Amino acid sequence: MPRFFAEIQDQDHAVITGNDARHIQGPLRKKIGDELFIRDHTTGYRARISSIASQQIGLEIMSSQELSERGTMRVHLGMSLIDLKEMDVLIRMVTELGVADIYPLVAERSNIRTVSDTRYDRWHTIIKEAVKQCERRSIPHICEPMPLTQWIHAVANTWGCRLVASLDAGHGLSGCNAHDAGILIGPEGGFSSSEMDEIRSCGFTPVSMGKTVMRSLTAAITAVGILGM
Repeated sequence: MPRFFAEIQDQDHAVITGNDARHIQGPLRKKIGDELFIRDHTTGYRARISSIASQQIGLEIMSSQELSERGTMRVHLGMSLIDLKEMDVLIRMVTELGVADIYPLVAERSNIRTVSDTRYDRWHTIIKEAVKQCERRSIPHICEPMPLTQWIHAVANTWGCRLVASLDAGHGLSGCNAHDAGILIGPEGGFSSSEMDEIRSCGFTPVSMGKTVMRSLTAAITAVGILGM
């Protein structure tokens, strides 16, 4: 059962509206008196349904519940744009794996170079649904796509530990033990040599995740999974 986002009105009452209310009344067939797990931005609650109206569920809060993060490290992901359906999968998976923020990037070899407002809104919905399912405390932030070179100088220098996936790197990803770390993943064709030179010059450390070649989707999910433990 997912933990639904709710509007907490006071310490004893909450309301769920919109699609979630319809889902609770419809497929879930919940009735007055049934219990639900709900949350606001950072806190979980155990609640009981007190009223059901059109597209609105009234709730009585019974107790608060502490939510947790998957691990102690704050993990950032700089992700070169790939096939948009695969980006949907990636965003859901890295949200479940505890990523703090996601930066979609346009590199020289990116096949996808623009993202519609509709797709960007979809990504926000995917993140929210994944957070409901995995019950993590924080909600990841996803930025609007931007050019790789602009992002390197405007954003990446705020990361505590800067890593870039590279098959030729001399050491592995699992050796990173910083409290705040980010991983940069290239497009399917990899970063160009000039991009990699610029990435290195901005303080990124190349790291390997093995001797075989991973697709960008697999590499990103693997990297966030390792860093987030």
